[in-house]
Amino acid sequence: MSDGDQELRALMIRYQAGSLEAFQEIYAQLAAGVHRYLLHLASGSEIADDLLQETFLQMHRSRAAYNPTYAVRPWVFGLARNVFLMNRRAARRWARVHESRDDLPEFPVLPEADRLGSQDEIRRCLANLGPDQAEALLLHHEWGFSFEEIAGMLGISAAAARARASRGMADLRMALNSLESAQATRRGLHGTNNSADLAAARESVVHKLLKRDRA
Repeated sequence: MSDGDQELRALMIRYQAGSLEAFQEIYAQLAAGVHRYLLHLASGSEIADDLLQETFLQMHRSRAAYNPTYAVRPWVFGLARNVFLMNRRAARRWARVHESRDDLPEFPVLPEADRLGSQDEIRRCLANLGPDQAEALLLHHEWGFSFEEIAGMLGISAAAARARASRGMADLRMALNSLESAQATRRGLHGTNNSADLAAARESVVHKLLKRDRA
């Protein structure tokens, strides 16, 4: 475990023993990231706010079942995913929200992508990935979970988690390549230098994600 994981583990043990301050610190460290993950799952819907509160309520209910040998972050993200899935099953309308791509979710957009298109255009490239691929890609490259941790969260094998993220990265590269070509056409860029700049921007986005590879 990293130092951050060790700190969260110690806080969780204190929380299991009844420390309110430990819970508040866990919430402060994890809430923002969990909220972004829920926004992804809910395709940007405001229901993510309610699901965030339900996730930490579920954490409170399940605190006695937490195994201190397991890292806290993937455990809490797994709870968030289960909360989302339970909510979607309980209210089938959220299935339609999850499948809709009209309202773009708040995917992170790297500064290097600016020359390839608008923030919405970049997010649309991510939003148009298959849901399973996009989830594995972002969990690994954006939030930094290992494939073993993702496997535990999604109920799949580590090999399947790696395959989903790899396919998502390949599809993202193709989408960015298409966006690059569209931008070049739109701006009438025929010079080698400008085209090279756009290609470099595209590869910078992909390489920035790949540099975050922990497994």
